[in-house]
Amino acid sequence: MEICVVLEGFVDVSAILRCGVYALVREGVVVYVGQSKKMLARVSAHKSNWGRKSVPAWMPVSLRGVLFDQVFVLPCRVEQLDTIERAMIDLYKPKYNIAHKAPTAITSVALNLEINGHTIPLNHRPIQRFERRV
Repeated sequence: MEICVVLEGFVDVSAILRCGVYALVREGVVVYVGQSKKMLARVSAHKSNWGRKSVPAWMPVSLRGVLFDQVFVLPCRVEQLDTIERAMIDLYKPKYNIAHKAPTAITSVALNLEINGHTIPLNHRPIQRFERRV
């Protein structure tokens, strides 16, 4: 039997402690999609770069000042990271994923993620509020 703790008024963000793909959203638009084995640290790094004049050597200059007001995470296995990230970039075309904007064959392949017996279609039409504004 699994013990479940419910804290009134709190939101469970445990998914950010696992390996997965994340989307940074600004005013309802996906502006960046990334992956990490240590998601909490990675998202925190994005937040710490707000307003910086220079960026760490490992981070592309294009990510300086990526402002976001929401973070969405999709926990997955390490071997799924590249495939899911690529599918999400192809789907949402975030403006800060400059290095990954070239189209790939994956956009024509039906891609589903299995989590706890549930199938999640990855390359479907996005929900209206997440479509990139032009």
